[in-house]
Amino acid sequence: MASVACGVVASPVVAQPSPYPSRPIKLMVAWAPGGATDILARQIGAEMAKHLGQSVVVDNRPGAVGTIGQAEVAKAAPDGYTLILATNSTYAIAPHLIKKLPYSQDALAPVSLLAASPLILTVKPASTARGLADLLDMSRANPGKLNFSTGGSGSTSHLASELFMDLTKTSMTHIPYKGGGPATMAIAMGEVDVGFVDIGVALPLIAGGRLKPLAVTGSARSPMLPDVPTVGESGIPQFDATTKFGLFAPAGTAKEVVDRLYESVRVVLAGQELRDKLRRQGVEVVASTPEELRKDMLETSARWGRVITERRIVLD
Repeated sequence: MASVACGVVASPVVAQPSPYPSRPIKLMVAWAPGGATDILARQIGAEMAKHLGQSVVVDNRPGAVGTIGQAEVAKAAPDGYTLILATNSTYAIAPHLIKKLPYSQDALAPVSLLAASPLILTVKPASTARGLADLLDMSRANPGKLNFSTGGSGSTSHLASELFMDLTKTSMTHIPYKGGGPATMAIAMGEVDVGFVDIGVALPLIAGGRLKPLAVTGSARSPMLPDVPTVGESGIPQFDATTKFGLFAPAGTAKEVVDRLYESVRVVLAGQELRDKLRRQGVEVVASTPEELRKDMLETSARWGRVITERRIVLD
């Protein structure tokens, strides 16, 4: 009997894995603080933390069109505790600009296309341009004299500017910054003349008279700027450029973890208070499935790849 009892006592105890998530989650933002991606990440991260029952900590790692931060997430353990809120600048544009990416194209697992936001074509407060036609006249009269800021070479704002110059046959000088926040402030402070900036970052500056909006890049006017025409209404109907925001995990992350994250995103972005807050910032909620984000990545990459090839755009 003693030997039987000993055998029972000596039986190994198999530890059960903790339910996900059981510790804080790091949410990487590969752009500088204060930009549209950073603002969105902090708002969504705070709501996801409530839903998941764990802290979601935003970590900013700007540089190289977002690929520094994306490379770090690509190398992270595929356990769901390191994520990235990336823009189409990184997941759809950068692969066409950087020949030797520090990670493979399939290094990240799509979770959800979170949202999309139009850009606003703005000029510095002292500019005499009162509309898009004025800006075009100024640019054509002084080729290369006007400076335009962007969130960095290869960013959505850069590609939007290149597409704009291509369609209007104009020439301006590119001044890249390390993120949309600094690029927007450069216009507000008069360091540069013009730029396409994210609407969420621009709205407070427009309201304060520190930026002059000329046109919106979306297919319809923004409800936050109903008096500002679209670029299409202003005479360039072929123009189409928006910033898209997607949530990714490292490739190899278990499907049940990706599904848990997607479910959290779906619930959070269905909340009316957050939707209303984002709408006031000019952000359109999407909350796609992982499969829909993968499809959008391919389509967006193909479209911007054509622009990069035709404009012969290279990183500075």
